[in-house]
Amino acid sequence: MFKLQPCAALAALACSGLALADDVPQFAGDPVIVTASRVAQPLSKTLADATVITRDEIEESGAQTLQQVLSRQAAISITTNGGPGSNSSIFMRGTNSNHTVVLVDGVRMSSATLGTTAIQNIPLEQIDRIEVLRGPASSLYGADAIGGVIQIFTRQAEDGLHVNAGLEVGSRGTGKLTAGVNGKNGNTAYSLQLNHAQSDGFSATNQRNVGYYNPDNDGYRNDGYAANVTQTLLPGHDLTVRLFQTFSQADIDYSSNWTGQDRSKSRLTGQSIESKNQFNGVWTSTLRFARSQDKSEDFHDGNFNQRASFFETTQNEWLWQNDLSTKIGVFVFGATHQDQKIASDGVYVKDTRIVNAVFANYQLDLGSHLLQASVRNDHDDQFGGKITGKADYGYRFADGWLARVSFGTGYKAPSFNDLYYPDSGNPNLKPETSKNTELAVQYRKAGRSASLTLFQNKVEQLIQWAPVDPVNPFSSWSPANVASATIRGLTVEAGGQWLGIDWQGNLTLLDARDDKTGNWLSNRPRQSANFSASKQWDKWTLGVEQQVASRRAGDTFNTEAKALHGYGVTNAYANYRFAKNWTATARIDNLFDREYETAYGYNTGGLGAFIGVRYSQ
Repeated sequence: MFKLQPCAALAALACSGLALADDVPQFAGDPVIVTASRVAQPLSKTLADATVITRDEIEESGAQTLQQVLSRQAAISITTNGGPGSNSSIFMRGTNSNHTVVLVDGVRMSSATLGTTAIQNIPLEQIDRIEVLRGPASSLYGADAIGGVIQIFTRQAEDGLHVNAGLEVGSRGTGKLTAGVNGKNGNTAYSLQLNHAQSDGFSATNQRNVGYYNPDNDGYRNDGYAANVTQTLLPGHDLTVRLFQTFSQADIDYSSNWTGQDRSKSRLTGQSIESKNQFNGVWTSTLRFARSQDKSEDFHDGNFNQRASFFETTQNEWLWQNDLSTKIGVFVFGATHQDQKIASDGVYVKDTRIVNAVFANYQLDLGSHLLQASVRNDHDDQFGGKITGKADYGYRFADGWLARVSFGTGYKAPSFNDLYYPDSGNPNLKPETSKNTELAVQYRKAGRSASLTLFQNKVEQLIQWAPVDPVNPFSSWSPANVASATIRGLTVEAGGQWLGIDWQGNLTLLDARDDKTGNWLSNRPRQSANFSASKQWDKWTLGVEQQVASRRAGDTFNTEAKALHGYGVTNAYANYRFAKNWTATARIDNLFDREYETAYGYNTGGLGAFIGVRYSQ
């Protein structure tokens, strides 16, 4: 069954047995989260709007993609430009798609030209768990974390020897295959996971996408691996090597004037080597070097021997982090050095960036009172220094209950495309900055959880791309600093078990506008909700999901003709454990075959059915 995550005040009415307590114990099974403070802490004591998504949840739901998993979370909206493998964007708490930092095992995976991460190319089969941190996190992770952070952890080693495998087939020529092994042998821990996925897809565009519509099926293929080895040199002294790589190929619609297939080829790569040393009961030091690459190539009109465009980002990062657990709290001190280099078939005025940073974090647990404060200074070789900070206070006023308040700042430097894209970039752009205030109350005890969060995020110098001539669909686009935007929101989450059924739900209300024009920021639904219920009978688990999103602006100018209408989508799934270590799976997406768009002019999948078998030992 689902492991319940922090959910909404809707279920709080069902929670009983409240009692004032100075020392509130955490209940058994309380998930541990790292992303919210850079050190492990129980989710019930985390002073942030955070969620942990486990491997069990991913497998039980039968979700096909990472986008599907993330879109079920509160305050996250996902847009997709077509079917599997199409460009996808994350809008967290109403911020821009490049305001969310995505990490894979602590390593940034992103394009320095776009400023975003190709989440469509990260296979679910590689993932052990996902941690979602909503709200400003630049004081922990530097530039871009205005909306939040999503950290993906690949499969890790467990005691003994463990083998897993899976096979799945389904609608639109979908096929998936995965296999992996992990374990520990003496002082060596290891994990290896392989995956393959393919789909015939459907037409990425529809007739609203003037100039780009091509009614052909746009297929997808993804092959990847994730591997890690940890060697314990001495007790408390570990050396870890991690490797991650995916190769993806997606058909796209580039022009209605061409009858041949347009195709995009991508590669995401991450490598790191890390030394973690616990020198005594107080001090733990982590030293890591990581390299990541994001490469994309486009081929047009069926000419796959001649590349039409090429972009590649290479990032190197050194991290030194020191954790000090003392009687007066937990201190975290560290420094990072990051250098980025881009390569392209276009000419960029500048193709490198170096950022050096120092950061500090402090946590204090005084029974009913919790405190966390963080500060960071990033020095960009182009834009100079930027100091960001965040302060959080929490009060556990009753058994299982926590009230908290926080204030934090964030920033984002313009991407290379923002500044220097040939014939479109704006070298006069300034970094974006933000100030976020947050109030929340949450409950977590004995398998029930609830939360109510209010937030306001003021973003100054917000960078928006818009067509120079909004009437002409072929007009060139250019970025500019919008004077400011104010994003206000409320999220409500709830989860628990009633009548033997696991229930989960969340509701997000959002007001995200350009302060100068009053226009709604595009692609952000003003109301969205997710609901799921699952029931276990003996060897069976049956579940249903409902996703609802309201009307959204389809472009910066809030053009009525480009508005995206609201929608509701129902999914269902079933699992049957027919033998020890063996599970049969089934999932139906878009049960009632609704037509809807998450991005203007781009199709989403209709009714789809998928079946599979999974082995885990």
